[in-house]
Amino acid sequence: WTLPNIEQQGIVYYNIYYSPIYDQEPELLATVDNPQTNEYVHTPSESMAGCYIVTAVDSAGNESSSPKVCIDSCSYYELPNVFTPNGSPPNDIFHPGPYKFVDHIDLKIFNRWGTLVFETTNPDINWNGEYLNTGKLVTTGVYYYICDVYEHRLTGIVPRNITGFIHVFTNGRNQPAN
Repeated sequence: WTLPNIEQQGIVYYNIYYSPIYDQEPELLATVDNPQTNEYVHTPSESMAGCYIVTAVDSAGNESSSPKVCIDSCSYYELPNVFTPNGSPPNDIFHPGPYKFVDHIDLKIFNRWGTLVFETTNPDINWNGEYLNTGKLVTTGVYYYICDVYEHRLTGIVPRNITGFIHVFTNGRNQPAN
Protein backbone atom coordinates (compact mmCIF):
# COMPACT_ATOMS: atom_id res chain seq x y z
CA TRP A 1 0.00 0.00 0.00
CA THR A 2 1.01 3.61 -0.36
CA LEU A 3 2.27 5.26 2.81
CA PRO A 4 0.28 8.33 3.81
CA ASN A 5 1.86 11.31 5.60
CA ILE A 6 2.36 9.40 8.85
CA GLU A 7 3.48 12.25 11.12
CA GLN A 8 0.83 14.69 9.88
CA GLN A 9 -1.97 12.17 10.34
CA GLY A 10 -0.65 10.58 13.55
CA ILE A 11 -0.79 7.03 12.22
CA VAL A 12 0.16 4.39 14.78
CA TYR A 13 -0.61 1.13 12.96
CA TYR A 14 -2.41 -0.47 10.02
CA ASN A 15 -5.19 -3.06 9.99
CA ILE A 16 -5.33 -5.56 7.14
CA TYR A 17 -8.66 -7.18 6.40
CA TYR A 18 -9.12 -10.24 4.16
CA SER A 19 -11.85 -12.31 2.57
CA PRO A 20 -11.18 -15.35 0.32
CA ILE A 21 -14.42 -14.75 -1.61
CA TYR A 22 -15.61 -11.53 -3.25
CA ASP A 23 -19.08 -11.36 -1.66
CA GLN A 24 -17.89 -12.23 1.87
CA GLU A 25 -17.32 -9.55 4.52
CA PRO A 26 -13.55 -9.16 5.11
CA GLU A 27 -12.26 -10.05 8.59
CA LEU A 28 -9.23 -8.67 10.39
CA LEU A 29 -6.22 -10.64 9.17
CA ALA A 30 -3.35 -8.75 10.81
CA THR A 31 -2.26 -5.57 12.50
CA VAL A 32 1.02 -4.02 11.35
CA ASP A 33 2.48 -2.05 14.26
CA ASN A 34 5.18 -0.22 12.30
CA PRO A 35 3.63 2.82 10.56
CA GLN A 36 6.72 3.06 8.29
CA THR A 37 5.91 -0.38 6.77
CA ASN A 38 3.90 -0.61 3.58
CA GLU A 39 3.95 -4.35 2.97
CA TYR A 40 2.57 -7.54 4.46
CA VAL A 41 2.95 -11.04 3.04
CA HIS A 42 -0.10 -13.28 3.19
CA THR A 43 0.01 -16.81 1.79
CA PRO A 44 -3.42 -18.43 2.03
CA SER A 45 -3.48 -22.23 1.87
CA GLU A 46 -6.61 -22.80 -0.25
CA SER A 47 -6.30 -20.08 -2.89
CA MET A 48 -4.43 -16.94 -3.86
CA ALA A 49 -7.81 -15.38 -4.65
CA GLY A 50 -9.09 -12.88 -2.17
CA CYS A 51 -10.05 -9.35 -1.27
CA TYR A 52 -8.02 -7.04 0.95
CA ILE A 53 -8.65 -3.78 2.76
CA VAL A 54 -5.82 -1.85 4.45
CA THR A 55 -6.75 0.86 6.93
CA ALA A 56 -4.64 3.29 8.95
CA VAL A 57 -5.35 3.87 12.65
CA ASP A 58 -4.25 7.07 14.41
CA SER A 59 -3.29 7.62 18.07
CA ALA A 60 -6.92 8.49 18.95
CA GLY A 61 -8.14 5.14 17.54
CA ASN A 62 -9.72 6.63 14.41
CA GLU A 63 -9.60 4.17 11.51
CA SER A 64 -9.45 5.33 7.90
CA SER A 65 -11.66 3.98 5.17
CA SER A 66 -10.14 2.12 2.26
CA PRO A 67 -11.31 0.61 -1.01
CA LYS A 68 -11.48 -3.17 -1.30
CA VAL A 69 -8.85 -4.60 -3.67
CA CYS A 70 -9.45 -8.10 -5.06
CA ILE A 71 -7.20 -10.55 -6.89
CA ASP A 72 -8.05 -13.90 -8.44
CA SER A 73 -6.11 -17.16 -8.67
CA CYS A 74 -4.43 -18.18 -11.89
CA SER A 75 -5.60 -21.39 -13.54
CA TYR A 76 -2.76 -23.66 -14.47
CA TYR A 77 -3.92 -27.26 -13.96
CA GLU A 78 -2.50 -28.95 -17.07
CA LEU A 79 -2.29 -32.54 -18.25
CA PRO A 80 0.55 -34.06 -20.26
CA ASN A 81 -0.17 -35.33 -23.77
CA VAL A 82 2.19 -38.35 -23.67
CA PHE A 83 2.17 -41.23 -21.20
CA THR A 84 4.34 -44.39 -21.16
CA PRO A 85 3.08 -47.01 -18.68
CA ASN A 86 5.73 -49.46 -19.89
CA GLY A 87 7.56 -50.42 -16.72
CA SER A 88 10.40 -47.92 -17.11
CA PRO A 89 10.09 -44.77 -14.97
CA PRO A 90 9.56 -41.84 -14.84
CA ASN A 91 6.33 -41.77 -16.90
CA ASP A 92 4.62 -44.94 -15.61
CA ILE A 93 1.90 -42.97 -13.82
CA PHE A 94 -0.27 -40.36 -15.56
CA HIS A 95 -0.60 -37.23 -13.41
CA PRO A 96 -0.82 -33.45 -13.91
CA GLY A 97 2.04 -31.02 -13.75
CA PRO A 98 2.47 -29.07 -10.53
CA TYR A 99 -0.76 -27.38 -9.51
CA LYS A 100 -2.36 -25.48 -6.62
CA PHE A 101 -5.79 -24.44 -5.45
CA VAL A 102 -7.74 -27.34 -7.03
CA ASP A 103 -10.54 -28.72 -4.86
CA HIS A 104 -11.28 -31.77 -7.02
CA ILE A 105 -11.67 -32.86 -10.63
CA ASP A 106 -14.01 -35.01 -12.71
CA LEU A 107 -11.78 -36.73 -15.29
CA LYS A 108 -12.93 -39.26 -17.88
CA ILE A 109 -10.58 -40.89 -20.41
CA PHE A 110 -11.96 -42.64 -23.49
CA ASN A 111 -10.46 -44.86 -26.18
CA ARG A 112 -10.97 -44.17 -29.90
CA TRP A 113 -14.31 -46.05 -29.90
CA GLY A 114 -15.70 -43.89 -27.09
CA THR A 115 -15.38 -46.53 -24.38
CA LEU A 116 -14.59 -45.17 -20.94
CA VAL A 117 -11.20 -46.59 -19.89
CA PHE A 118 -10.51 -44.53 -16.74
CA GLU A 119 -12.16 -41.99 -14.44
CA THR A 120 -11.30 -40.21 -11.20
CA THR A 121 -12.09 -37.21 -9.00
CA ASN A 122 -8.58 -37.12 -7.48
CA PRO A 123 -6.62 -34.08 -8.78
CA ASP A 124 -3.41 -36.16 -8.65
CA ILE A 125 -5.03 -38.66 -11.11
CA ASN A 126 -2.37 -41.42 -10.66
CA TRP A 127 -3.55 -43.52 -13.60
CA ASN A 128 -1.30 -46.53 -14.17
CA GLY A 129 -2.55 -47.16 -17.70
CA GLU A 130 -4.97 -49.94 -16.87
CA TYR A 131 -8.53 -50.26 -18.18
CA LEU A 132 -11.18 -49.27 -15.67
CA ASN A 133 -11.74 -52.07 -13.11
CA THR A 134 -9.97 -54.78 -15.15
CA GLY A 135 -6.31 -54.60 -14.21
CA LYS A 136 -5.37 -54.92 -17.89
CA LEU A 137 -3.08 -52.41 -19.55
CA VAL A 138 -4.55 -50.27 -22.35
CA THR A 139 -3.08 -50.66 -25.83
CA THR A 140 -0.76 -48.15 -27.45
CA GLY A 141 -2.83 -45.41 -29.04
CA VAL A 142 -4.45 -42.04 -28.69
CA TYR A 143 -7.01 -41.47 -25.95
CA TYR A 144 -9.38 -38.54 -25.44
CA TYR A 145 -10.09 -36.92 -22.09
CA ILE A 146 -12.73 -34.60 -20.67
CA CYS A 147 -11.88 -33.00 -17.34
CA ASP A 148 -13.79 -30.56 -15.15
CA VAL A 149 -11.33 -28.90 -12.77
CA TYR A 150 -12.96 -27.38 -9.67
CA GLU A 151 -10.71 -24.48 -8.65
CA HIS A 152 -10.77 -22.12 -5.68
CA ARG A 153 -11.48 -18.74 -7.24
CA LEU A 154 -12.61 -15.30 -6.09
CA THR A 155 -16.25 -16.29 -6.53
CA GLY A 156 -15.85 -19.65 -4.73
CA ILE A 157 -15.15 -23.10 -6.16
CA VAL A 158 -15.56 -22.75 -9.93
CA PRO A 159 -15.43 -25.51 -12.59
CA ARG A 160 -13.20 -25.11 -15.64
CA ASN A 161 -13.46 -27.62 -18.49
CA ILE A 162 -10.35 -28.89 -20.25
CA THR A 163 -10.22 -31.48 -23.01
CA GLY A 164 -7.45 -33.06 -24.99
CA PHE A 165 -5.64 -36.13 -26.22
CA ILE A 166 -3.17 -38.46 -24.52
CA HIS A 167 -0.73 -40.49 -26.62
CA VAL A 168 -0.15 -43.75 -24.72
CA PHE A 169 2.93 -45.85 -25.55
CA THR A 170 3.07 -49.22 -23.78
CA ASN A 171 6.09 -50.63 -25.74
CA GLY A 172 5.19 -54.31 -25.78
CA ARG A 173 3.50 -54.45 -22.39
CA ASN A 174 0.06 -54.50 -24.02
CA GLN A 175 -2.58 -56.66 -22.44
CA PRO A 176 -5.62 -56.41 -24.72
CA ALA A 177 -8.91 -56.03 -22.89
CA ASN A 178 -11.54 -58.72 -23.30
